[in-house]
Amino acid sequence: MSAGKDAALVVIGPPKWSLDPENPVPPEDDAVLLRLGEDGRATAYSGKVEYGQGIRSGFAYAVADELDLPVDSVEVVLGDTRMVPYDRGTTGSASTRTVGLQLRRAAAAARQALIGLAAEEWATDAGGITAEKGEVLEIDGASRSARFAELLEGRTLEIDIPEQIVIKQIDDLNLTADAARRVDAIARVTGTAKYSRDIALPGMLHGKILRPPSYGARLQQVDTTRAEQVPGFVAFVRDGDFAGVVAEREDAAEYALETVRARWEETRVDSSDWSLPGLLKEKAKDLAVLRESGSLDAGFDAADRIFEGVYFVPYVANATMEPCASVAEWDGGHLTVWSGNRAPFTERAGIAQAFGISEDSVDVITAEVGGSFGSKSSTVSYEAARLSQEVGRPVRVAYSREEEFTWSTVRPAALIEIRSGVSSDGEIVAWDYVAYHAGETPFRGRRGADTPYGTANVRIAVANAESPLSSGSYRSLGGAVNHFAREVHIDEIAAGMGIDPVELRSRNLAHPRYRRVLEVAAQKFGWSSRSGSDGKGFGVALGHDVGSYVAQCVELSVSGREVQVERVVAAFDCGLALNPDGVRNQVEGSIMMGIGTALWEAMEFDGGRVLNPGFSRYRVPRITDAPEIEVELVGDPDTPSTGAGEPGIVPVAAAVANAVTDATGTRVDQLPIVPRL
Repeated sequence: MSAGKDAALVVIGPPKWSLDPENPVPPEDDAVLLRLGEDGRATAYSGKVEYGQGIRSGFAYAVADELDLPVDSVEVVLGDTRMVPYDRGTTGSASTRTVGLQLRRAAAAARQALIGLAAEEWATDAGGITAEKGEVLEIDGASRSARFAELLEGRTLEIDIPEQIVIKQIDDLNLTADAARRVDAIARVTGTAKYSRDIALPGMLHGKILRPPSYGARLQQVDTTRAEQVPGFVAFVRDGDFAGVVAEREDAAEYALETVRARWEETRVDSSDWSLPGLLKEKAKDLAVLRESGSLDAGFDAADRIFEGVYFVPYVANATMEPCASVAEWDGGHLTVWSGNRAPFTERAGIAQAFGISEDSVDVITAEVGGSFGSKSSTVSYEAARLSQEVGRPVRVAYSREEEFTWSTVRPAALIEIRSGVSSDGEIVAWDYVAYHAGETPFRGRRGADTPYGTANVRIAVANAESPLSSGSYRSLGGAVNHFAREVHIDEIAAGMGIDPVELRSRNLAHPRYRRVLEVAAQKFGWSSRSGSDGKGFGVALGHDVGSYVAQCVELSVSGREVQVERVVAAFDCGLALNPDGVRNQVEGSIMMGIGTALWEAMEFDGGRVLNPGFSRYRVPRITDAPEIEVELVGDPDTPSTGAGEPGIVPVAAAVANAVTDATGTRVDQLPIVPRL
């Protein structure tokens, strides 16, 4: 990657960094991470994508702090494959703890290099020089000083990041620790931020795709006679089962599509959301034992009580604010795509493969993204590119809300079986956990399957099952699903043994960070002094995801088929919280999202057709559903930062389910809860 002719100081290095020796970041080619121009402004580069989680601001503040620049002098370039280093995608809550840390190291290396330039020019020791507000100066009275631009004038320097570069301690970070203002906030609230639907190119056309009536249907015949008479109609494109209309305006494309007569051959599909629990186990394959130790037979023989439970979670939609959209333009054999994808390099590779061209012939430029939570596939970009290829002009394809719900991926459904053995004093002496997750991707269902509760006799196994719907990534992947089953089962044990749910968890937790979040959440919530009444319920659950630990206590009320979550207290440990306000925002958002999946959200389908493809029939949390949320950060600042975007969602559904059980006396083992009350 070229730094550009006007570059003054360029920092080179691997795009990511990890301090975790057990999970090292795979080696990647060195790339340009940071450029300090002759105007004194810094530009940071990353293949990550901003979709509301705040990483653009986090990166900007981190670079500004380490380089001793005002944050307004730092630009962050994200997700443009023409300019940024490779990244597999913005997933796993990894941005701050890997890329963010590496950008801090790059900025620290640049600061060190600038101080070295000043020391050389002034013929003095570098230890007597510091940096502040875009300039270097001597510490003893600041008798000499120089702006960064003055030191760099006429120079073109490329430096590597020293392996042992020293970054600032949290107490020395003046901007990052108090980064309440987002650097892109004004653009987002004033409408100047460019989302994929805002991209408009000269000569751009609009495309709409002919969708099948059900999954797996094959296109047999098409009559476009009436469509061709619509004013603004440009072309009808068909390639096998793929077909779409291209027109001068979006409304013309929609109307033309409505007039197309199509005959489909539909495949008989017997599955529905009603038959799904049995189908998951029936169609399971490739059972993988993730952990097995001790002897389950011996553990169950030694147990005073044995508990068994079966738990089910349905498919849920990612339900982002912004449906997918993409603009594609061909220039000879070169394709440029503007999209809201969370993994631009993965999208580039997929599109190149689909069209049989090299990845160098495809550029993906990520627009602003209105939320992802694991969605934003490359399908819409392929569709726009295919239409553009046919008509020789740029084409935009923008999904309707119904298309988004029906044809985007959903969180996989799962059926989970747990059998546990418990001694008379509440010690878990045997734990047998088998999960059946829909979909073909094994790693999604494995996340969060293990248990934090110590026992010598344990088996953790996960299988994949054929999926009637197109399953994909979702916030925490399978973490929230697996945690729901485990934490509800733990409450069943507590009730059966007559032990307080917090106390039972505490007796079986060995890890100190788990114990700390549980203790803090219970203390801040006032768990020991809670007072119930008719219809009032209290629940607790804990979890671990992407290196972070969380415990949550919930208070709610139940009246008939109405559930109102009134209060949630979360204790959260992500190690060093570089931006505490940003961390709290992520946890609060996760809690709200988890409340939705616990109480209302589920995809309804029958015979290959989605039955609730829109917010009129798919219930998500509303502002009136928002409880009082208190987030306590309990991480050790000497512990490297871990993820904040996903861990907050993993215990929520279980905590809510346990509180509903407490209020009603009826055990909850399936989601969503409200339709079953």
